[in-house]
Amino acid sequence: MKKFDIKSFAAGLIIGTLGISTAFAATGILSASLCDIKVTLKGAPLSLDHPFISVTMEDGQDPDLYMPANDLLTSLGYTLHYDNEKNTVDLLPGNASLSDAASHGNGEPVIALANRPKQRNIAESGSFEAEDNQILVLEITSDIKGGTADFFLFDPNGKEQRIVIESSDIVKEIPLKKGLWKYNCSGIFAEGGNVKLTGTIR
Repeated sequence: MKKFDIKSFAAGLIIGTLGISTAFAATGILSASLCDIKVTLKGAPLSLDHPFISVTMEDGQDPDLYMPANDLLTSLGYTLHYDNEKNTVDLLPGNASLSDAASHGNGEPVIALANRPKQRNIAESGSFEAEDNQILVLEITSDIKGGTADFFLFDPNGKEQRIVIESSDIVKEIPLKKGLWKYNCSGIFAEGGNVKLTGTIR
């Protein structure tokens, strides 16, 4: 394997979501073979259910590496939703559905983040709508060690609040105002690896 073409990531998304036969229906492919390659994220191994695929095009000399993007993104904490009618793939945080992504309201969870079992990393993001004078109750449980995770919350004007997650539980009440709030949480840790964030509006 002599080179990696970043454009293969997009094609790999098709492979991981729709199946190999869909991607290989295109013309111009000279050969394709399974590739036993290991994947790490900043040195930590990622376990994938499907192998990479080495593809050589008719007009190319070196093979390109196609990723099983469904497995890869799932291991990073995302759910992939393919819409056949719109021909689009939505990346959703955690085990969320499209309806979950749009949910908001009094007492309803608007944030539900957690790393996957045995995964020593978290990388999730999302957004929710709020009204004036509402309160976000953010509950964080964590036993991670050998690292931290950062939770960032951005108000409708883009002002940032940051919470550093270590090996302790946190309960925080955050006043809200009307508009779209965005958030993301990311981090890599050596031990423990159980972190969960739940946010409800009241």
